[in-house]
Amino acid sequence: MSAIPTENKFDSLVVEAVAHHEAGRLQQAEAAYRAALVLSPGHVIATHNLGVIAATQGQQDTAISCFDKVIAREPDYVSAHYNRAAALQALGRNRDAIKGFSRVGILEPGHYDAHRALGLLWLSEGHRERSLDHFARTYELRRGEDRLDESQSLTYATHDKLRHDAEQFRYLAEHRRNRSRFDALGRAYEAVAKEIPEQPTKLSGQQLTMLGGDYNTAISIRDAPELADGAVSERTDIAALTQSFGEGAMGAVYFDDLLTPAALLELRRYLLESTIWHDFSHIGGFVASYLEDGLACPLILQIADELRRTFPDLLAKHPLSQAWAFKGLRADSAVDVHADDAAISVNFWVTPTSANLNPHHGGLAVCRVPPPRDWVLRGYEADKERTVAFLEQNAVNTLIVPYRENRAVLFESRLFHQSDQPKFASNYQNYRINLTFLFGRYAR
Repeated sequence: MSAIPTENKFDSLVVEAVAHHEAGRLQQAEAAYRAALVLSPGHVIATHNLGVIAATQGQQDTAISCFDKVIAREPDYVSAHYNRAAALQALGRNRDAIKGFSRVGILEPGHYDAHRALGLLWLSEGHRERSLDHFARTYELRRGEDRLDESQSLTYATHDKLRHDAEQFRYLAEHRRNRSRFDALGRAYEAVAKEIPEQPTKLSGQQLTMLGGDYNTAISIRDAPELADGAVSERTDIAALTQSFGEGAMGAVYFDDLLTPAALLELRRYLLESTIWHDFSHIGGFVASYLEDGLACPLILQIADELRRTFPDLLAKHPLSQAWAFKGLRADSAVDVHADDAAISVNFWVTPTSANLNPHHGGLAVCRVPPPRDWVLRGYEADKERTVAFLEQNAVNTLIVPYRENRAVLFESRLFHQSDQPKFASNYQNYRINLTFLFGRYAR
């Protein structure tokens, strides 16, 4: 029997390695990549993927060494530059990471993930304007005229999403210029909403034409500038709140008057008047906005920055890793129990307290007992049975936070939490809006 050509052996080993890698069998994948490199030393794909595996296993220095070898052979290898920058960020070498992600942006100006990473990194360095520039770019790449592809959210809709947008246009007709335009948009969206069921449905060409051709984009954005006098209220109880945070099985504390009156007013106006509620498929009965997809504005970034300075013992070492706003479209819209992928979460509300029809509830329930460290959370549906059992066993250690506008809950992100029996008035200005800021990463 003739020997298998070396080239065929190499190809077989790479195919085997990729299959293991995609299946999460990292040890087998690494062994196959290394065997392939014996046959073809320095092969850029195999070397790059070894670096990816090393980074996944927390071996960032090894990963960087692999990426450096790839870049030495192919200086324009975008993925190697991006993953090298991500490894530098994981090591806390933020300035080096910024240089790396910036290089990615030069090689590939439309690299969405690099712009998102730069937005968060510049914010962690205290450069809010630079951060905002990159989040503006991610928004443009997703929903602007030079977007790279059509995401599903630009061609699909739900009944609730279209009804919400129609109500927003009616509100804008009363509060902004171009009343006739917003009235016309409201009528068009109401008409199409009647044809769309509650589950995500692909819009026909005729329906997209009726919606005006700019469906689910930045049709109207209200300015939300930074406030010269600050956005987060000055407090005299920081030491007491920090102490209370550490008194339970795990940290959780709530407090009122998070934002100054001026900041609360401006933030509420921004959320009511800006057509940034693009996500409608994450949780039924909600629309949502994310930092990189419309939520980022000078005021939001100012709040995030000032929160870290307000709670230095808790947040100073944890840069912002994500932020979102959720708006419940039904009186009882509730977010099911879940945990956040971060170190510390800050959740707060901006809808007037008078909209809450269940005064002693409507806020958040936080279980102050963490799940076991070896409990791998796969998602609410996958873990529902054991999560419910866990919460029942630890009911006495649950912090119930009644709803109130401008009330914030600060808690360790790994704690299970969920909406607490919301019941809100069902009209546009009274939809329950909560914002969540995630700080840092969970140390597994």
